[in-house]
Amino acid sequence: MVEVPVTIACGNYDRTQAIRDGRVKVEGCAVTYLPLYPEEIFHRVFKFQEFDISEMSFSSYLRTVSAGTSEYTAVPAFVSRIFRHSGIYIRKGSGIPSRKTCAASASACRNIRSPRWSGCAA
Repeated sequence: MVEVPVTIACGNYDRTQAIRDGRVKVEGCAVTYLPLYPEEIFHRVFKFQEFDISEMSFSSYLRTVSAGTSEYTAVPAFVSRIFRHSGIYIRKGSGIPSRKTCAASASACRNIRSPRWSGCAA
């Protein structure tokens, strides 16, 4: 049987290790697995539609679906154990002494790919 070539771009996660090292086969497919950083994947997915299967930015995916320009179909697969929207990250040198300082105020973050607000944190 001829296998269909499939390129998968995903982070280097323990949950995808078996596909990456070949212990788990994708039936009917010859898989090329590219372990890349999410930032690089997202850029290449949305600018060049380079991969057959990849992780991607959910907000950017929704934006392309809304615009009618999506080249992908989303499948809810949680390959990372980190839910990035559950934390607040404070840059050293920001002038914010601790996360407690943020509790009394609200701040918003703009999605750099869209003029609309994509989310907020307190």
